[in-house]
This record gives sequence, structure tokens and C-alpha cells, in this order.
Amino acid sequence: MIVNLTYLGVAGWHFQTVAGSLLVDPYFTRLSMMKMLLGQAVPDRAVIDRFAPSAEWILVTHPHYDHIMDVPAIVESGGAVVYASVQANDLLAALGVAGDKRQVISPGDRITLGDFEVDVYASVHRTILGRIPCEGPLKSHLSPPLRALDYRIRQEFSFRVAAENCRVLVVSGIDNEPAVEADVVLIGADANVDQLARVLEPAAPGLVLPNHWDDMFRPLGKPVRPMHRPPRGVQFTQRLDMVVWAERVRAILPQAEVIVPERFAGMSL
Repeated sequence: MIVNLTYLGVAGWHFQTVAGSLLVDPYFTRLSMMKMLLGQAVPDRAVIDRFAPSAEWILVTHPHYDHIMDVPAIVESGGAVVYASVQANDLLAALGVAGDKRQVISPGDRITLGDFEVDVYASVHRTILGRIPCEGPLKSHLSPPLRALDYRIRQEFSFRVAAENCRVLVVSGIDNEPAVEADVVLIGADANVDQLARVLEPAAPGLVLPNHWDDMFRPLGKPVRPMHRPPRGVQFTQRLDMVVWAERVRAILPQAEVIVPERFAGMSL
């Protein structure tokens, strides 16, 4: 069996076999920074309909807006079932996703979705200026349209998605990640050498791809560019250097293939 893997931008991925497909953190609207900070977080249905692949299942690592905001529109269009945390399920319910289209998952779960077997692991969101962004409970009586800051987090997951003999580890954070074997690892391009080593050495993958690395504020119609590094104090942030990231990975795993994928260009695993 061949698994086709496609990078969708931000933290979004599409897994497909001949028998079905699943999405991880699909996000296409790509709010501007101004709208993220001050405006309403309204999904762009035209962009979603144009770019979102069809899928039977959706996995959500955590309910920040750039991971879950477009999910209700994708469910409405294609009927996918969403697997996410309790808080993310509550948020989806407030956004109108029916109960039969939502499933609660927890660390330690193993779920079978067609040809895919998914292991769920606890993850920890990276801190920005010393804290996890938008951490805490949801506001009461939420109803759309929401603001980006209404998408709050209390729990985060990483996933290992397996089909036949191919195991893909989707790393959501960069600290306290699962030490498990995988054939392919998708990991943040902002990870330092120690963070990369803690995941990559026990995983021992043959292929490593960056996750959540392209500029999420830049519309899909414009050329790809890397995102800014999370700020550290008053230090001016620079954009991620994908060449440096690839060199760090190769120093840890000299035999592994390291690829910075094009958006929407599928690869066979």
C-alpha cells in the first residue's frame, strides 16, 4: 500500500491511501496579523473550497485558530469526522459541528480510521514570551463569529499515523514530545538542536520534513516564505532559515533524507 502525504501549509497535512484519507490541522483562511489581533476570525469559504482536499477524518492537535478555525467549514462541505480534545470538541460544538461529527480523544488512545492506525500522545505547546499563547478555558456562551483569541488551549496532542509499514510522527510541540519509532517525522522548523535530537534519535526516521514553518499570515496566492521565529524578549525576530534547519537535522541523522516540501505537492511514502 502507498501512502500519499501532502503539505497544506502552516501545520496542515493530508494523508491518503486508495481506501481513504485524513487531514491534520487543516487551515487555509490565513488571517492577516491585524485580523488575528483585532478582527473577527471568519473562515474564508471560497479559499477553503478551493484548497481543502476531501477527507473522511480530521485530526486536531490543539484548538488554536490556525489549527481548527477552518474545520467546521470542511466538515460541512465533506462530512468528515473530527477527532480532538474535550475543549476542542466544545469549541466545535459552539461553531455548529454536530455531535456525530465530533469524537473526543485523549493521550494513550489508539484509533483506527480505515487503513490508518493513529496513536495519540500528550504534547506541550511552545511558549512565546514565557507563556503558552491563549492558554486557559473557553469563554462561556461562545457563538460565531469568534475572534482569534477566543480559540483557547488546555491540551495538545502529537500523533503517529500508520498505514501498512509506514509510520509518520506528527510532532505538534518541540518539548516533551514522544520518544517513539517512526519512518517519517514532521517536526517544527523552530526546534533547536537539543529539541530535534530528543525526537529524532529515538524515532530514527528515514525521512524528516518541517512542520508549521511557512508564514501563516501570508495568503495562499502569494509565494511561500518562512515564518518569523517566536520572539525572545525584546529581540527582533528573524524568519526561519530552512537551510540551517536541514543542516541541524542532517547532523543528528546523517543517513536520513531531509526535504522542505512544496505546498500541495504530494509525495509517496
